[in-house]
Amino acid sequence: MTESNTGVESTKHWAKDALWFDIPAFASKGIAPAVKMFDSVFKAFKSCKITILNTEVIISEFMGVVCTVQKAEIVFQNNISKTIFIRETDCFKKLNDNWQLVHQHASVPSGDWDSKIISE
Repeated sequence: MTESNTGVESTKHWAKDALWFDIPAFASKGIAPAVKMFDSVFKAFKSCKITILNTEVIISEFMGVVCTVQKAEIVFQNNISKTIFIRETDCFKKLNDNWQLVHQHASVPSGDWDSKIISE
């Protein structure tokens, strides 16, 4: 999904009733509203390069959770550039022998977070 630039590409592994909490103040259930939102966001970008900085995976027979810290280097259509760090959690469920995303939560921390995860 880090290389997608359309709503259809971004949701191709989603369950039909996936629940999505996105970075703008937006939440949706199902693929159609997410495709529409992704497409409207991608239209504002001239380019967007995503780098995965950290990945944590928890998996069982039928459920999986992937937590990432991502760096997004965005160039908008007006040539203004912005770099942001994103925290994203993707929850997958095995349905009919296929892993499908059932929930995604993305956030951009406010302030000067350095993308580091503190542990004991």
